[in-house]
Amino acid sequence: MLKKLFIKNYHDTDNPEIRAKYGIVAGVIGIIINIILFISKLIIGILSASITIIADAVNNFSDLSSSAVSIVGFKLSTKSADAEHPYGHERVEQIAALIVALFVFAVGVILAKTSIEKIITPENLKIDLYTYIILAIGIVLKIIQMIINYDFGKSISSTTLKAVGDDSRNDIITTTVVLISALIIDLTGVNIDGYAGLLVSIFIIISSIGLIKETIDPLIGTKPKKELVKKLKTTLMSYDNVVGVHDVMIHSYGEKTAFAVAHLEVPAEKDFVEMHNLIDKIENEIYENLGIHITVHMDPVDTTNPKIQELKERVSKIIATFGEHFSFHDFRAVFGDDYINIIFDVVIPFKSKTTLDEIKKALNDEFEDEEIKHRFVLEEDRDYV
Repeated sequence: MLKKLFIKNYHDTDNPEIRAKYGIVAGVIGIIINIILFISKLIIGILSASITIIADAVNNFSDLSSSAVSIVGFKLSTKSADAEHPYGHERVEQIAALIVALFVFAVGVILAKTSIEKIITPENLKIDLYTYIILAIGIVLKIIQMIINYDFGKSISSTTLKAVGDDSRNDIITTTVVLISALIIDLTGVNIDGYAGLLVSIFIIISSIGLIKETIDPLIGTKPKKELVKKLKTTLMSYDNVVGVHDVMIHSYGEKTAFAVAHLEVPAEKDFVEMHNLIDKIENEIYENLGIHITVHMDPVDTTNPKIQELKERVSKIIATFGEHFSFHDFRAVFGDDYINIIFDVVIPFKSKTTLDEIKKALNDEFEDEEIKHRFVLEEDRDYV
């Protein structure tokens, strides 16, 4: 209903302008909800002298700031590329998500400090019917905000909206703890206000650390989605005269902006100009069909020499013994009168402790009884996708 009411053409989520509207609408709703909750909880907290309720009010004020930050982030992320930022501004959205996560962490730390002070020096509390009503309304409103942010975030694959949704979930848990704490104090007279506040603050801090990691990872650079990699490799291999693909790297600058590099193996006996034209065609069609700015490097390989094919098959069997994620590429052989130089790159998984020397030893053991000396010239490579 909200999408239809406030976002024209809301189905067109590939449009940066529509994507920004999702973020802005969610942010404005968040600001309205948090203003209501901040003012009402602050008044109730002051009247009842409850640090937990006041801290919950301050938490809502930080959420208000987070919603404002997310609006600014979404707005700035739609800016077109310029001379200083040739890859666009989409990562501003991720920076906004990081700021939201830092807000949450700061609130958790402040609440923990205040709660400890309340444990050391407790104060008498005044709990009445209005306290329960305001806290219950707060839970309902936060459930609504959480659903909106999760739904909007899923529609546009937004880290920022997911972070705000997680924050709303934390607020639901926080306010529920506050409500239970008020009920226990009212019924038993046992003042657990400081302890409840500390419990809430620990939960907020732990959750915020997870949010911070989740928002920092894309800025540092993570592996692209497996579906995208598979789709790109399958598309590259679908072209005639492409016999292999390796050294694929994909750099994301936002949900809709990606740059890639790939090495394609083509038959060495083919006409050079013909293969160059093929590469140009592939680069253009990958951008048109997948929206990826790709640069392709052409690797000519000998596909007609049976001796090279035999060597390649024997090497393949040795490499396979180290694990399914090991591979090799750029395979070449230089034949001398009394030696054969075998040259290729070995892809070693990041988590593997296998060294290049161990692989070279296994290859030397395999070929040590050959009449002609086989020399292996290996380069270590990594799988970036």
